[in-house]
Amino acid sequence: MVYEENIIKIALYVACNDGVFSEEEENQLVKLSLKTFPSVDPMKIDFWIDEFFEEDLLLENYCDKISGVEDRLIALKIAIETASADGLELKENLALSRVMNYWNISWEEIISA
Repeated sequence: MVYEENIIKIALYVACNDGVFSEEEENQLVKLSLKTFPSVDPMKIDFWIDEFFEEDLLLENYCDKISGVEDRLIALKIAIETASADGLELKENLALSRVMNYWNISWEEIISA
């Protein structure tokens, strides 16, 4: 479950970039998480969301917990779909750009994954 938790928290970090985690974003995150990880209990996802807002970790702390390229691409896809749920422009999302730069992953890699 740590694997799923780390991916969900990366998505949260990116979605919260604008200072708000909207209801649309939360609904999308839960929906995508359950679709990607069907064995995860929805209550666990709610717990991880609450826990995220109580933590005081840097982006790098979250990024370092996901090591494989495939896992990083999964995290980015969930993050992108979650962050765009309320209509904000992704190319202006600094947290998303920071994650992509930290992991050295391009838009082309995300699109083709």
